[in-house]
Amino acid sequence: MKKLLLCTMLFALSFAYGQEKKEKLTIDKGTWYTAGNFSIGKSNNEFEGSPETSKYFNFNFSPKVGYTINDNLIIGLGVGYGYSKSESGSEIGKGNSYQIFPYIKKHFPLGKKLTISLQGEFSYSYSDYSNNITPDPYERSTNQYFIGMRPGMTYFLNKNIALEANIGSLGYSKIDREDSDFSNSKFDSFNFSINSTDLFFGLSYYW
Repeated sequence: MKKLLLCTMLFALSFAYGQEKKEKLTIDKGTWYTAGNFSIGKSNNEFEGSPETSKYFNFNFSPKVGYTINDNLIIGLGVGYGYSKSESGSEIGKGNSYQIFPYIKKHFPLGKKLTISLQGEFSYSYSDYSNNITPDPYERSTNQYFIGMRPGMTYFLNKNIALEANIGSLGYSKIDREDSDFSNSKFDSFNFSINSTDLFFGLSYYW
């Protein structure tokens, strides 16, 4: 679904660019900016020949605010929260995640309504997960750090409201994981990612 939305948005934005490339948009110094991404999902699965069902629910919310310190250059702070719950027979698993990320974002206008952007950020996130599997319930906590860049695009519907898309990420990440069975682990990597977890769509407001 996200890939379909991305292709549709790319087509619409390329058309808009062809129509409006003679004029350039400016986000003026002193402009405030706020944006938010929200997603929610739910699924129910039944298994043939078994009375048990599997259920999954999750939602994520990530608002951010920023200030334009120079034309088309924004600094700001974002936070995020996510929740998930899974049920399979008598087993129930729950998870929570929390995130904070200061950022700096540069817009490169392509027309009077369209910009591409590059966002540099440092983020820290903490997540926990637990389930009631018997006889050994399981718990896990994870600390994750990221420093890098996220390319994106913005299309202004009018002077104040815009559609946004962040497309992938490039940077360094480190993960520290602690498990209740003492199988703790650490990971670090530097890579470019463009999978579905790195595609974000949202609305933004400028004033």
